[in-house]
Amino acid sequence: MSEENFLAEMIEKYPHVFARAADNIRPFPMFGIECGSGWYPILNQLFACINSHLDWINKGKDDIEKVPFILTQVKEKFGTLRFYYDGGDEQIHGMARMAEAMSGVTCEVCGNPGKFRGRGWYYTACDEHTREEDK
Repeated sequence: MSEENFLAEMIEKYPHVFARAADNIRPFPMFGIECGSGWYPILNQLFACINSHLDWINKGKDDIEKVPFILTQVKEKFGTLRFYYDGGDEQIHGMARMAEAMSGVTCEVCGNPGKFRGRGWYYTACDEHTREEDK
């Protein structure tokens, strides 16, 4: 699945995660989802958990009382997933750290179990997608 198709599907499925800021600042994605499709299942689960959590904690609250959450960037950095956002709470922080940790044992290309690899340019890959110089 292309990044554009994945992102469009996520925006449709998880409105609380991809909501516009109150002052109509440009919504996510400012940069898109900059990682391989092997991590899309991790992101899908993360977005589902955050969306449900925001729905639950903000139910019945007016806009001033709601826990704010603005997703700003999703990317690969130093071989693992990075998930950047403003607002949220400790539960969302924990969810994001768990997803980042899961990416460190998941091939970014295919989603199969992987290992942290590389010499200078780090990445997480299964044996099949390991670069020749790292074999």
